[in-house]
Amino acid sequence: MKAYERLSADHRFAAAVGVVLLVLSLAGTVHAVRAGLAGGLSWRAHYGAPKASPEEIAALCSKAFALYPCNWYFSITAAEAAYYGAAEVEGEAKGERLRLAQVWCDRGLAQNPYKSQLRRLKTRLLWTESPTQAIAYWEAYTQWHYWEPYNHATLAELYAQAGRFAEAERTLSRIKAFPAYEAARNTVAKERRDWDAALNGTPGEWGE
Repeated sequence: MKAYERLSADHRFAAAVGVVLLVLSLAGTVHAVRAGLAGGLSWRAHYGAPKASPEEIAALCSKAFALYPCNWYFSITAAEAAYYGAAEVEGEAKGERLRLAQVWCDRGLAQNPYKSQLRRLKTRLLWTESPTQAIAYWEAYTQWHYWEPYNHATLAELYAQAGRFAEAERTLSRIKAFPAYEAARNTVAKERRDWDAALNGTPGEWGE
């Protein structure tokens, strides 16, 4: 190969590399700008609008998600706002907010099926339909993340709320050495008292 031919080939290779680097640089810039804009919208939804309605928060998260759909924290923010906001309204509005919470919770779980905040929220949503399903769902998560005491504490509380006290006590016994034990033990004890009162109350307490 003649010298000028080799030089021309080197130039073409360098030009090709330069084009690739330019494209990658532009793509990275666009990605960074979109992520930055999405982060700003997420900040507004989570911190910048304390009096915003769940619907307004969800709208901000929708815009953030459209710009940067890789961040499941948009889903957590929108889902939790809708779920806790459902307690502030009644009737159809309450149902709409719970449905909104379900949509965003499922969206986040599709991205990260083991995010604890989303799993807890999904468990609460399932509880309104079937406590048995909710418990099974949290049991599966606890088995996956077995060495987290809080997961067992939550499971014990769920068992107690369903009246399954033997299982609640067995679950509590696994976490006696951890800080999560005390609060869970108190919750289980309260649930047992409430169940006993409901089962053993006098006829006069039941109304006419």
